[in-house]
Amino acid sequence: MGMRRQGTRALAGFTFIEMLIVFVVLGVMTTMMVRSVRGLWLGSARRSATRDITAYLFRGRAIAVQQSRAAWVVRSGDILKVMVDSSGTPVQLGTQINFFQRYGAHLFASPKDTVAFDPRGFAPNVTLAPKFIINLGGRTDTVCVTGLGKITTRSCP
Repeated sequence: MGMRRQGTRALAGFTFIEMLIVFVVLGVMTTMMVRSVRGLWLGSARRSATRDITAYLFRGRAIAVQQSRAAWVVRSGDILKVMVDSSGTPVQLGTQINFFQRYGAHLFASPKDTVAFDPRGFAPNVTLAPKFIINLGGRTDTVCVTGLGKITTRSCP
């Protein structure tokens, strides 16, 4: 007598638990990737903002020397602009830059919001080195000006 065997059929595919594990692992990997890419983007934007601050300071100093008159780099909130003396009246020269609109960064200055350059390119009456500080993503970069008009991002006092 032949025994008839009830066959169990194997189902192809994945179980719910297996799919759940795959999606959790993908979610964790995606989160880590997004964080690292965002960190790289913020660092790049902060460095670009620091280069813009440096460029405006060099521009203000160059204008003072080339035109033999006083020039100022002025911070007003998150906006930076170059002003030049025109017969005793400060006049904006060129365009201004809004760091919050361009980079999503905040701009600070210490001890004052203005860095003055005399016609020789020096920063007169400087007891503390003027600093512009850019804040983005919880980190800051600083650009300083010495009394001799040297503009640096390193060794700010």
